[in-house]
Amino acid sequence: MQAGKKGSAKKPRATPGTPAGNKTFEAELIKAQFHEGSWQACVSLLVGRSPEEEKQLVSPLARAVLKPQRKLFTILSRDNVLLKIRELGNPRAKKSDHLPMFYEITEAAKALLDAGEEIPCDLMTKVLKFMLLQIKASDKHRREGEQLKTEGREEKVVPPSDNKAKGSNRKPKGSSSAVEGSKQKKTGLKRRDDVDPPTFIDDEPDPGPHHYILLVGFYQPQLIPLLDEVGVHVANVIQLCSEQAQTRAEEQGHRSEENRPSTRAPQVLDAEITLKVKRFWSGLRAALDSGPPDSRLHDVVQLSYTVPDLTSCLQTHDSDAVLSLGSRIFEGVANLIYDCLDWRRQHQHYRDNVKLLSVPCVGRDSQPEQVNMLESP
Repeated sequence: MQAGKKGSAKKPRATPGTPAGNKTFEAELIKAQFHEGSWQACVSLLVGRSPEEEKQLVSPLARAVLKPQRKLFTILSRDNVLLKIRELGNPRAKKSDHLPMFYEITEAAKALLDAGEEIPCDLMTKVLKFMLLQIKASDKHRREGEQLKTEGREEKVVPPSDNKAKGSNRKPKGSSSAVEGSKQKKTGLKRRDDVDPPTFIDDEPDPGPHHYILLVGFYQPQLIPLLDEVGVHVANVIQLCSEQAQTRAEEQGHRSEENRPSTRAPQVLDAEITLKVKRFWSGLRAALDSGPPDSRLHDVVQLSYTVPDLTSCLQTHDSDAVLSLGSRIFEGVANLIYDCLDWRRQHQHYRDNVKLLSVPCVGRDSQPEQVNMLESP
């Protein structure tokens, strides 16, 4: 009995990268449709221009998106992905009734994390698609629920003619219906379990995608072409910048030229993040140019958003100030994505309506005359 249990426990992790010794689900995961006619998503990858801006801007942005402030936006960070890998990749903590489709991909990723190894780009690509499919399913479920509520409200509306026809069946005064009506009167008081529905900023353009997804914490530019291969198109790569960091970089440049020591102690940055951010921006162009001529990689737009001033927000650790900064970044990033969608529509309208005319080639006899005219004084 014990030998059988040991053998069954080792079987799923016999080969790294092949959970349960079966890759059929990987093929189904790759074939699964993310973008489709009835549901479209705009996926954007956000990375700071420098390691300092990565640390200062991404965290407040994530806090504002998670509040949530806009119903159609979801942020997916690397930390969330690793947390989900540890949750679903553990066979002992699984409940078969509530496991999402393609959860097996997290087993191989967790095996690498437990061994202290880095998750390779190809495996992270599949994990990301698994997470993105969960976001899609959740959004479609929310839309179906809202549609059912709307249809239920319409069914509750009773025509006036029906009320008149049922006038003879009215109950006398003092009946239970009157008591129930008095109980349903609205008051200004709230019960302990009453929760106000969240208020969202409804500024998404009407002719636009059904959902917006922001990816943060991913510094491998190779993820973009790999995601494209499995059916997930990254529409934008947004560089997050701050005027303060730009000014500080210029001041440090002047001081280095004048051989003056800096009076301001530089912020201690993680060397690993510093290297990752630099490698991302240095290798992004090559990753986008790696596709064939008809690849959608050439449609990926590189954008940049600059936060005007961070001085007041960085001088305090107040949570409200951090949320206010994140709201400003979120608003700027959202408007930038909306503008890019409008630019794409205008460009597509131009391509659909442009008319190319065939111009006949100039004969050889006219070439000497043109040369003589150019040579004449």
